[in-house]
Amino acid sequence: MKKQKKFVLVVGIILVILTTITLSGCLDEKSKFIGTWRTSGGDGTMAFNNDNKVTVTGQLGDLSLSGTHTWAVADGKITFTSESGGSVGITLDYRFPTDNQLILTGSSGGAITLTKT
Repeated sequence: MKKQKKFVLVVGIILVILTTITLSGCLDEKSKFIGTWRTSGGDGTMAFNNDNKVTVTGQLGDLSLSGTHTWAVADGKITFTSESGGSVGITLDYRFPTDNQLILTGSSGGAITLTKT
């Protein structure tokens, strides 16, 4: 009976550890976005906040995102929706080649490179 209790305890501890690692990975990915990012030409900025709001100013390549939007990340993609809940219609792939560089890529292959300020 004691072996069974130890086994259950060990399995429980492993599940807690795996859950913690999984959740912290999601939080870490989101936290990489927080801050102000500027386009390479300096024409546009994206200011990501902890409350899942992003304020976009200026020109971001071919994207028309000016204003404040809600953002969410999942599976290597970022989706923008309007504050009123309607879809902005933009989901992009993203990657962080360095800590202060963010590249957003559209389905057509066009990319925007942003640098954290």
